[in-house]
Amino acid sequence: MTRHTAPPLLLLLLLAACASSSTGSEIALAPPAPEPKEPAWGRIYLRNGLAPIQYFRDNFGGPMVAREVALQFPKREADRFGCGLLPQDEQAALAAANRSAVLVADRGECTFERKARLADQMGAAGLVVVSATDDVHGPVAVLDDDEGDVSIASVMIRRSAGEMLRLVAARTRIFGRLIPMTCERAPYICTPRLEAEKEYVDAFTARSGAIFSTQQQESEGVRVGSFLTATYGSVLSTSTSFPLSTALGAAQACSEVAKEASDASPLSGKAVLLPEGDAGQCSEFQKVSNAQRLGAHVVLLVQRGNATTRRHPSVEVMWHAYNITIPVLAVSSATGLTLNSLVASNLRFAVSNGIADAWELLAKYTQRSAWPQRQQRCSKTLAMLFSQLRALGGDEETEAALQTLFLTVVGGSSQQWEAVANPETHAKDTHEAAEATEADARQAAAQHLTKSQDRDEL
Repeated sequence: MTRHTAPPLLLLLLLAACASSSTGSEIALAPPAPEPKEPAWGRIYLRNGLAPIQYFRDNFGGPMVAREVALQFPKREADRFGCGLLPQDEQAALAAANRSAVLVADRGECTFERKARLADQMGAAGLVVVSATDDVHGPVAVLDDDEGDVSIASVMIRRSAGEMLRLVAARTRIFGRLIPMTCERAPYICTPRLEAEKEYVDAFTARSGAIFSTQQQESEGVRVGSFLTATYGSVLSTSTSFPLSTALGAAQACSEVAKEASDASPLSGKAVLLPEGDAGQCSEFQKVSNAQRLGAHVVLLVQRGNATTRRHPSVEVMWHAYNITIPVLAVSSATGLTLNSLVASNLRFAVSNGIADAWELLAKYTQRSAWPQRQQRCSKTLAMLFSQLRALGGDEETEAALQTLFLTVVGGSSQQWEAVANPETHAKDTHEAAEATEADARQAAAQHLTKSQDRDEL
């Protein structure tokens, strides 16, 4: 009996093994889960831009281009709506960009679908439509299925953002990245989805930098200070030198400007110094707005007094600053004095976000509670902060602020500061002082020996 039942049992085991193997193969070959749908909104982060531009994308088209692109405007006024093919030279420029240029067109005259199909046909990487108002919502265009799909994404931005881009494009080329955003509820914060997108935002958003004084347009110039950018404003050009205007006083900065200035304005195309804050019976934002109306291309807000912390100029509500289409920077009172002393000079700007990181680090140590309780251990914290400031790219102003914090907040001594800030000089001075003390001791001992010998002889 046993010999007759064994084969069926073996057959059952083999069948079970085959079934298990077949199931495992099906699981291994199963298609991956579909990626989540791309968010319907996002932000355009511009290279050396001060603030991003919000966009809303259409419900048709391919995925958002995942790299930096150039933003290209039609050259002719008649083509600004993007309802027809561009001239051959502009089409050739789009095609040569190899899907790395986004076409910017105004809303109106034809459908979103037609604008997108023409941009796709000419080789654009995407389409940005500028709304006729600042009240922007997601476009709801529907594709005509008979004409096939559109391979590029199309988005819409507010009117004031389009005007700012157009003004910048008239002076220099614009580069940026269209980044879809996702939001979390607790705490409510919106961020890019991908690590590469976050790295782009950190690397290419202008938050601080250095100022150089040049006598000629082509020269590199001499460094005269540093700046922090405002949280609003336009793209900061690092390839252009701006003539420096004489500083405006509080009363001048607050004088009402009825209309946009002409090219004959004394501030036209220049960088202008303004007092920060509410000095002069008007707000800081009103001064910036007046300077822009007078034709200024860059505003430098001069900080009042010496401070151990620095701030990024901002507005309470972001849409209040939508009409500011020039870069707004903040400088210290010391840098303001230096700039005021320059005669017939041009200013050039270089972005270096490490300076902003250095000021953010110092802001954490403005209270005594942030330092060790024991005075002796504060020198180690000072050395750590000093090293971090230099690693971040801090300058003389951040080091001076750290010294003030150490002496006033912590109650440290000048000797302790010198030991950290200038260890070689301090060590040399200490060595020389020790040698001098030793020499004095030897001289005193020799004098004592001479006196003893004289007593013995007597």
